[in-house]
Amino acid sequence: MITWSETQTRLRADRQRLVEHLAAEQGEPQRFLALHPSYQAVFFHRLSFYFFDHGHRLVGRFFWHINLLLTGCDIPPRCDLGGGLLLPVPLAVTLVGRFGRNCTVHAHVGVGGGSRRRDDIGAGPGLPVIGDGVEIGLNSLVVGPVRIGDGAHIGPGCLVTRDVPAGAEVVPVPRPTSGGSDGP
Repeated sequence: MITWSETQTRLRADRQRLVEHLAAEQGEPQRFLALHPSYQAVFFHRLSFYFFDHGHRLVGRFFWHINLLLTGCDIPPRCDLGGGLLLPVPLAVTLVGRFGRNCTVHAHVGVGGGSRRRDDIGAGPGLPVIGDGVEIGLNSLVVGPVRIGDGAHIGPGCLVTRDVPAGAEVVPVPRPTSGGSDGP
């Protein structure tokens, strides 16, 4: 069971990662960080997870739905996210499973179950475990009971259904051409 002080520690780490990201992107820190959709998505999930974990399931689900309505980010209350999560654009992000610290998840990413295998590797039946410092690129999917090692980078448009070792880079498989000529 997670304590309130651990929740606050994770929120501070989330806030620090977002401040660093915005300073690198804009050259100056964000003044009203609480209005940034990335911070709101993570903040509402932290509240949802805390209350759900402490038996206040209705309150946890309430914050989950608020998060979904305000940010377009779907992170169920049972999803355990390590501190320092960065969601540069939380739109259409669905996260289910267990995440390590300092992960970066871009827009239109899906992480969760969906396989017929119900193996439990630590996040729940059929759910993935994501290591520390993992980056998941735009439009990527991580599906099933897979382990993504620390520091792995999943490129944009990838479908991951197998374990990824630590520090590895996953790139999408090129699609075959239609067989037609390239010229006019």
